[in-house]
Amino acid sequence: MNNKSKLFLLLILPLLGACTLPSRQSGNTAMAGDSVPLLHAKGFTIIEQGDTRLLRIQHAGNNAHGYDEFKLVPASEGTSGGNGAIPVPCKRIICLSSTQLAYFFALDEIEPIVGINSSRHLFHSGMNARIKAGSIKKVGKEGVYNTELIASLNPDVIFVSPFKTGGYDALKNLGFPLVPMAAYEEETPLGRAEWMKMIALFVGQEQKADQLFQGIAQRYDSLKNLAASASKHPTIFSGKMKSGNWYVPGGNSFYAHYFRDAGARYIIEDDKTAAYPMSFEALYQKAAHCDFWRILLPEEKGFDKAALLTEDARYGDFDAFKNDRVIVCRIREKPYYEESAIKPEVILADYIHHFHPELLPGYHPYFYETLK
Repeated sequence: MNNKSKLFLLLILPLLGACTLPSRQSGNTAMAGDSVPLLHAKGFTIIEQGDTRLLRIQHAGNNAHGYDEFKLVPASEGTSGGNGAIPVPCKRIICLSSTQLAYFFALDEIEPIVGINSSRHLFHSGMNARIKAGSIKKVGKEGVYNTELIASLNPDVIFVSPFKTGGYDALKNLGFPLVPMAAYEEETPLGRAEWMKMIALFVGQEQKADQLFQGIAQRYDSLKNLAASASKHPTIFSGKMKSGNWYVPGGNSFYAHYFRDAGARYIIEDDKTAAYPMSFEALYQKAAHCDFWRILLPEEKGFDKAALLTEDARYGDFDAFKNDRVIVCRIREKPYYEESAIKPEVILADYIHHFHPELLPGYHPYFYETLK
């Protein structure tokens, strides 16, 4: 093993242990203060005004304009959060998506969480223990929230979907602060990870979030540079048929950024960020001879190549299938939804392992494996 490979192994191995104010429109006069610099995230802004922080979260969607604005004030000053202000750090938090939990896990701040939407497929042992003990309540899924239970929990803040659907109005009528969590709108993996700085505002862990993100970004960039040294760039496509369509991530989505950063060429080369439907025939024309095929598998344990063919026999026509280069993450066996947002460097290492195994000798993938 050469020195270069040893260096990157040292980088990789440690990873595996381990009330709303009125909506404002962009262009309004900003309150005086210093904007906190963000390196990758584009969906939120933090403005410091002494001990007070003004948090602005951009409205979600490709054509959305404006932002939601929240004033965070120190709870230690004895304020009751009047005039729409939110005292922080918060002591009682509800999360309505498992992807939101990733940031609390990274910051080691689960004690303030008193409610979640569901514990199905939840891997975190500490959270499961608190649910079993009754310290955390399950408040229902999108559209069927138990508003009486939510009201009884008396949360300081509720983190909601940025699209404000599925029972949002019923939640709004309860009078608690509703903060949109729009990390998955970010175009880059590091942009998603940097949202831990937004969550950190609510649990008093700003310094820890800065340090954690700095380490993540450094490791990610080191791996990206390593992948750039590869002499070949295999092609890859993603997803599979669902309800008669093949939903492909856009060519400027965070998936596409992962593939490129790992030294591969994603066959969808448009500038779209969201996933959109294609017919099987249109996708096959582009992907028939691709080197790799990537899938998130929700199916039960034991799902294999033969099972994939029972879903659609045409899958067997792809070169990636014939050559045993279908890479999958089994989301019922891996904590993908509750960890992937804050472990972009681990996902990147997994991809590099599959695309360019010679660059990471001895590496064992954490999320992705080859479908047999």
